[in-house]
Amino acid sequence: MSSESVISAGAEEGDGSTLQPADPSVPLQNRKLHGVSLIVLFAGLVSTAVLGLAAQTAYKRNEDRLLEQQTKQAAAVLTAALPGIQTPLAAAAELAEQESDDQSAFRRLMTPIVESEQPFVSASLWSVDSDPLMPVEVVGGEPKLVSQPPEMIQSLLERAAASNGLVLLGLLEGDNPRMGYAYTSSAGSVRYVAYAEGALPSGRVSPPRADSAFAGVDHAIYLGPSETGDTLLTASIEELPLSGRRAVESVPFGDSNLLLVMSPTTELGGHLLALFPLLVGVVGALSTIAAVTLVELLLRRRDRADMLAEQNRQLYANQLSVSRTLQHSLLPQELPDIPGLELAARYVPGVAGLDIGGDWYDVMDIDDQRVMLVVGDVSGRGLEAGTVMAQLRYAIRAFASRGDDPADILNGLTRLLDVVHDHHFATVLCAIVNLDQQTITIANAGHPAPMLLHSSGVSFLATEVGPPIGVATSCGYNAVTHEFSPGSSVLMFTDGVFERRGETVDTGLERLRESVPASAERLTDVLDGVLANQMTAESHDDSAILGVTWTPSPTT
Repeated sequence: MSSESVISAGAEEGDGSTLQPADPSVPLQNRKLHGVSLIVLFAGLVSTAVLGLAAQTAYKRNEDRLLEQQTKQAAAVLTAALPGIQTPLAAAAELAEQESDDQSAFRRLMTPIVESEQPFVSASLWSVDSDPLMPVEVVGGEPKLVSQPPEMIQSLLERAAASNGLVLLGLLEGDNPRMGYAYTSSAGSVRYVAYAEGALPSGRVSPPRADSAFAGVDHAIYLGPSETGDTLLTASIEELPLSGRRAVESVPFGDSNLLLVMSPTTELGGHLLALFPLLVGVVGALSTIAAVTLVELLLRRRDRADMLAEQNRQLYANQLSVSRTLQHSLLPQELPDIPGLELAARYVPGVAGLDIGGDWYDVMDIDDQRVMLVVGDVSGRGLEAGTVMAQLRYAIRAFASRGDDPADILNGLTRLLDVVHDHHFATVLCAIVNLDQQTITIANAGHPAPMLLHSSGVSFLATEVGPPIGVATSCGYNAVTHEFSPGSSVLMFTDGVFERRGETVDTGLERLRESVPASAERLTDVLDGVLANQMTAESHDDSAILGVTWTPSPTT
């Protein structure tokens, strides 16, 4: 634009008939802006302010959402640790009540757990009516509870005797802080309390590893509802209580609650997302065009923020797969090597996600001539079903270790589970192979009968079927003994292997019998072949299958 044009477009003074030039004596910075310029400036400032506020709000909401996800994820990890603490103590308490005259079974059960120091460094058995207040049996180091005042010990024993679940005791004073756990039998009058202690980090400070999913946040865990130094279990830093932006989650744990407090140490959504409000303000202040450009950039960055949030959600979901890890940790890590027998097992989860299934199998060599085989299925899914499964598995091992036969083992389990109280029942197939007598003795609690594979074909072994474990009944369980000839195999399985929607049980079992590969030479090939023939897109339930083949030496 020429200088003449500038002057002509200046201001029309007086009556409006004459164009007056701008007064050159007025400094440029003191001249009034044109109306359009003011409108553009106002629009730009408003847009910048609105976008800056929106970016700041989105950033804070995203940070709060990610922090809440991290806190819920950590709470899920704490909840998943409960069965690993409660289940061994529950089995120990039940065993103590049944073996009141000889508590060596308690030591056999708890010694491997204490020696691994996960989750206990000490385990002891206390009599509810003991005088003086001293443990009946101790595994590992002396429990810190012994050094506590008698009234504290008596109070713990009374709480445990009156409770139907896990009882917590914080022994947090001194240089050796510990967490105490107590559990009693759920059947009949209580005489013993199974008690164990887990070690807390020195100073109750345990920084997370750099590769941990919680490396970007500080945390503190308290026993009970208050954030006090007396109730602190563990924290990532020494300076407490945590300040700034926080998320709090109360986690039910035994007869108490754990208070989980988390605070971020960095931007959970990334450093770039934290700079968005400043970028919006700077670019918006430069020009309206820059503000429009920044809006597009903000939209793209918002997409990136959503992507980061989705990645964090997926990370949260992956962390929750600790339930699946827990499922496998409750199954045998490997089968024993027993001369004269070939053993193989397979477990296939039915659905993906958090829920734990209730199918399991177990093998235990009782002595040189007897081997116990178990396959079971707890009704329902989830953490409670997994807890019941672990309780039954440990109890079966405890009963078998004292020499019970399959029928006595199932009769003993009926005292541990009640569908009315526990909301779960279980079908169990328990068998003992006697290598010396060349027999297999089977007791059945509402479970599908096992299959016998021999030279003349495949058939189902006859069993005397009793009610599922947990279903109230006056009927007991009886075992049936079959000869176990050389080269023959027995397959024990859960209903997920053969059941299909819209199909009768008999049809599924017959299809399963026909699916056994005739040309397979090894037991593992037989199991793989059965699963390959049975597993389809319609298979939604967990499947467990356990096989045993008698392979005696040539001299047998």
